Amino acid sequence: MIAGLAAAALWAAPPTVCAQDRQAIQSAVVQGQRLVAQGRPAEAEPLLRQAAQDARRLWGDTSPDAGSLTWLWAGAVRDQGRAAEAESIYREALRLMLATGEPGHPIIGRIDNDLALTLMDQGRYDEALPLLEQAIAIHTAVEGPVGDQTLVAVNNRAIVLKRLGRYGEADAGYRRVLAAREAAGADPTEIATTLNNLAANLLMLDRAAEAEVALRRAVALRETALGASDPLTGQSLALLAGAVAAQGRFEAAEAMQRRSLLALGPGTDPVERAAALGALSDILLSLDRSGEAEAPAVEALALLSDRLGPDHPETLVATVAVADVMLLQGRPEGAEPLLAEAIRRATARLGPNHPGLMQPLFLLALTYGELDRRAEALPRFRQAVAIADASLPRDHLARIGALANLGSALAADRQSGEALPVLREAGRALIEKSRQGGADVEAGRRDIAGYRYLYRLTVTAAWDRSTGR
Repeated sequence: MIAGLAAAALWAAPPTVCAQDRQAIQSAVVQGQRLVAQGRPAEAEPLLRQAAQDARRLWGDTSPDAGSLTWLWAGAVRDQGRAAEAESIYREALRLMLATGEPGHPIIGRIDNDLALTLMDQGRYDEALPLLEQAIAIHTAVEGPVGDQTLVAVNNRAIVLKRLGRYGEADAGYRRVLAAREAAGADPTEIATTLNNLAANLLMLDRAAEAEVALRRAVALRETALGASDPLTGQSLALLAGAVAAQGRFEAAEAMQRRSLLALGPGTDPVERAAALGALSDILLSLDRSGEAEAPAVEALALLSDRLGPDHPETLVATVAVADVMLLQGRPEGAEPLLAEAIRRATARLGPNHPGLMQPLFLLALTYGELDRRAEALPRFRQAVAIADASLPRDHLARIGALANLGSALAADRQSGEALPVLREAGRALIEKSRQGGADVEAGRRDIAGYRYLYRLTVTAAWDRSTGR
């Protein structure tokens, strides 16, 4: 919100309205916005609610003030974490603004953006996307393609696209925002935020080396502007640790992640702290320290469940992470119900073809294998491959991994005739990726090692088929 925006709208109030009423409403709005800016939305809410109600009573529903003040009231409610209630108030604000007969009013663009954020809070990304596209259109018409509010909406649209698994489109959006903010000489912390977003999406595109470059810059910008112990610096450092871990440098990544958690202490945003805890758990698993990995994974799940609820996509990711720890500790009977429930909830929320389903499907298949229920495992491996084929580039490591897992499972089940082409495809894709590795020599070595392993599996499958096994 921009302080003073709604108050300025009151100047257009009908002159027949008592000046005292107008002054009282304006005073309440200014005080309410000040309280929101100070992080005291609970105190601001009654002031903004009363101002919105008084505006409607005095000037009617078709006054722009009725809609704009209702929008400010909704923001105070959202800032307290009451997303469903805020959604209802935002929708009422939108209805009131549309009743003015000005569909291109900039406040409508603001409401579209904030309503979309509220839907994102609830994990309803597909509903948020058209609202953000409408916000972009309105703000572009008012202030141009690089105006502040246009870029805010473009950035939020990219966040939604990432959550929907449309990583290539998200990358274009983040790069557009970064280029515009750099050209305008934006505040370094704003540029760091955009670098964070871009890098997190690059990690999903399996481009960890590029992500690391962006994140080292983000950390430097935030350390200079805010200090090493600021939570925002910790946020960038947590993402950098993830990029370093994705390239196999796990010891360095662990040290970074522990530093980030010092900045993201118990009093900071629980979602950010949970992300760092989950990343630390992943690193510890990669270091074969599953006993240490359980505590941060469980804490992350508790934080997200409390803040976002059990059905939110981020909570479901944390649930899968706890199950992964259990599986690696040799506790498949504990992992199975967690994974089955996470898949059920994620499918209901995100649809049956979302890339986020690949990991829990793969882990559930492994769990069934551990429980000697191979007939139930293979369909999960197949579903993971189908999702990878539909949503990821051919050379994405997650797709190659899904193929390798399916091929290995088929070979283990003595279905060598079907295993052979699957493993060969995975091997070809992996060696092609290795040849494209460029400067990331260590990653290239790991890919070559993986290719050799796949090659051995392929030879074994071919031998099994030739001997009729």
